[in-house]
Formats: sequence, C-alpha cells, structure tokens
Amino acid sequence: MLSKSTWFSIHSWVGVKLSILLCFIVATGTLAVVSHEIDWLANSAKRVSPSSVSDMNWQAVYAQALTKTAQLTPPVRKIESIHAPLHPWFSAEVIYRDKDNQRHRLFFHPTTGEHLGDGRWLNWQRFLRVIHRHLMLPLTLGITIVSAFSIAILAVLISSLYIYRRWWKGFFRTPRWRHRQTRWGDLHRLVGVWSLWFLIVIGLTGSWYLAERWGAAAPSRDKGYAMTEAAMDAPIMPTQAAFITMLHIARAQFQALTIQEVRLPNKAAGVVVFQGQASAILVRSRANTIQFDPVSAEAVFKQDGNDLSLHTRISEAADPLHFGVWGEVQGSTGKLASKILYFLFGIFLTALCITGTYMYGLRVGRKVDSISSKNTPFGAWRVALKKMGWAAWLFATGIAACLGYGAYSYLPFGS
Repeated sequence: MLSKSTWFSIHSWVGVKLSILLCFIVATGTLAVVSHEIDWLANSAKRVSPSSVSDMNWQAVYAQALTKTAQLTPPVRKIESIHAPLHPWFSAEVIYRDKDNQRHRLFFHPTTGEHLGDGRWLNWQRFLRVIHRHLMLPLTLGITIVSAFSIAILAVLISSLYIYRRWWKGFFRTPRWRHRQTRWGDLHRLVGVWSLWFLIVIGLTGSWYLAERWGAAAPSRDKGYAMTEAAMDAPIMPTQAAFITMLHIARAQFQALTIQEVRLPNKAAGVVVFQGQASAILVRSRANTIQFDPVSAEAVFKQDGNDLSLHTRISEAADPLHFGVWGEVQGSTGKLASKILYFLFGIFLTALCITGTYMYGLRVGRKVDSISSKNTPFGAWRVALKKMGWAAWLFATGIAACLGYGAYSYLPFGS
C-alpha cells in the first residue's frame, strides 16, 4: 500500500508536469462537445425557425440537393451524405464532393427542402474535432498521445481519493475563505468530488480509444453490397423515385429506426445507407442501419444495434459517453441537456487543471525564499513553471504549432 505522501507525489507530478497539454486537451474537448452549436452561431444558413419545421422531409431535401448540385459550375453529381437536423432550430445538411474530390456543405430547410446557403467542410466542428482528437498530428500518433492522457486523468483521480481522506463528506463542505491557499484548496476539492463521475467516464472512454487504436477495436460486420450490374461497375446516385421507395421500405422493415443520416454510394458496388437511432441505447447511429441497392432499391442489409456483440456494444458506447450525446435519442431536448452537462463539467475539469497547478505553486512557493509566491502576483505560476521544466516548453511549443497549423488550414471559419 502506497503512503499518502507517495500518492500526493504522483498527483502533483501528473497534475503539474503534464498540466499544460492536459488542460489544452480538456479545454478543446469541452468546446468540441458544443462544436455543432458553435457552427450554428457562426453560419446563418444552419439556422431555421423551429415553428416552421414539422418533420425531416428526406425526399424533398434529396430532390433539392440533386437540383442544386446540378446547377453548380461545373455540375456535381456526387452527393456524399444527407444529415437530419441535430435540433429543431437546425437546418438539414448535405455534403458533396467537387471535381477535385474536396468536400463542401449545403444547407436546406428540413421540411420544405428550400436551399438556405452553403458552408465550408473545414468549419468549427471539424477544427475542434481534429485538434482535440489528434492535435493535428498524424492520426495514430495524435490519437495515441491524446488517449494516453486519459491514463493521466485516471492517475489523478485515484491518487486524489487517497489524498483526500473521507472525500465523500466533501460534497457539501463550505469552502473557507481565510487566505489564498485555503480558498483555492477547498474550491479545488469541492469541484473535484462533484466531478468524480466525469473523470471516470472520460478516463475510461479515453483509455478505450487508446486500446482500440492499438488492436482492441471490435471487428466490423459485413455490410451490404449492390446487386445490380450497373451499380457494381460504378457508384450510382439513386433516382428520386428509387430514393422514395427506399424510404418506404426502411420505415416498413425497420419501424424502430429514427433516420438521422443517409449515406450515398462513393465507390463501385456501393449502397445507399439509412442509419440512426432505434431501441438500442448507447450506440452510434451506424449501429442501426438498413442498406439498399441504388438502382433496384432492394434492401440488401439490415442491422439492429441490439444484435451486436458485447465487444461491439462497448465500442459503440464509447462516443456517446465520451461526448455527452447519450441524451434522449428520440428528442433533441434530452440530447442538448446531456451536452450542456458535459460542457459544464468540462469547464470544471479545465478549472481543476488550472487550480491544481496554482495550488502547487502556492504550496511550494511558501517554502522557497528566492521566489515568494506570497509577495508577487505571479510567483506561484513561476514556481509551477519551474517544476514543469522542459515539459512546459515542449507542450507550449507543440500547442502553438498545433493552433498555428489549424488556423492556416481552417480559416476562415463558418463561411
């Protein structure tokens, strides 16, 4: 059994030495939770009046998307996917590829199908996703680094339970305000005990992403393939009549499915994929799917999330739990509530990173005569930076490079 001082050393080393990059990962993840909502604010084409929306009219949006892409110069006949609104005040979104195979976005009224405007593929949602997921680094390297910090979160969590004895009594303990160290220490512990569940969820799901990247990924089931000769030779966009037939079949054969996304063929033998949420809980939309031949409109594959293996269900649960989209699957209010909850506790976790580093500087600074955190405003931060050593320069330089490359690649946002 490790002593309390040993656990404190572990807590301090992880919490201070890695604090700059850990805080950056947590902060970008917090913003990523509401990244779609940030795009909604940034691009007026994503906004509709909820009172004007009755339902997602898939056939109207598809018909208008075909018309709009055909009018582009040069005409585009390769629509990649159609997405239902995330919330009643969101527009429907269509993603297509141009002649250079670059993605673009079109926005339509979900009920009338009216074209509302365009958008870049590289928007705020994409920027925050990639910067949080892999720090703009090559995928395997970046995911490994980010996911490894989930182990650091678990180490901080476990060590805190040994340091803060009888922590379960701290949920309603009033912070003392006598002086800086007592005040920040009590606030740090109060936020920490309320964030325990969040630390566990983020730590475990992040560790699962690391395991998946290095061999523990669930095997994917065989998907459907086109059966008609024309569709097997090249990707075929379904006609409007075929698309309507697919909708009718999907609703008849998979009545529990609430369609959230339609993916269209992008390669030879490709199929039209309807996917969304059904009765299975804690699964991504791809877990519930029914797929069609794009020419004959014949159903060629169906998958219910309830039929997946335990391994696959664990894999499917990681994203809803990690990003807070496990709210009521049939209603936007529940999903938004869970995202707001995650955003709030993401702020708490970011604050824990900052206050923990500051408390370390206050505690150690009081013992160091040459750098007095008591008499200088930034003394505590100088002590903490000195403790970080080379890690501070390495992480700060890496973050600056990450943000610089991201700004170069993604600006202007929201256009």
